[in-house]
Amino acid sequence: MNNKEVVKKVVEAFLSADIETALTYMTDDVKMGWPGFFDLKPGKEEVRNFFKTVPEMTSSGIGDIIEDGNKVAATGSVTTKEKDGSLKNSFFCDIYSFENGKINGIKSYMVFEQNEVPST
Repeated sequence: MNNKEVVKKVVEAFLSADIETALTYMTDDVKMGWPGFFDLKPGKEEVRNFFKTVPEMTSSGIGDIIEDGNKVAATGSVTTKEKDGSLKNSFFCDIYSFENGKINGIKSYMVFEQNEVPST
């Protein structure tokens, strides 16, 4: 399986809340972060704990998956059900780094849909 195929499997697992499957494709010291918001401590347990805090996903989709050397970028969209019952749409671009065929780093960039158009 090439890196692009691995990322597709991991994104599918994340989007279906199957974190244990996603973790099988990662190094034990994987690093994950959302630049400007947080960087988790290295390790699968940190990734596992992070996903326990993610709201329920009601729908999702994978967009582009682009590979360049040992990096793969994946885009997509997610709709989550918030604690108050409202739905929130967001869009992501995740950058995956590889070492010896396994993911050793994930940088996630996410934006949330805005209902208002900014004035110019």
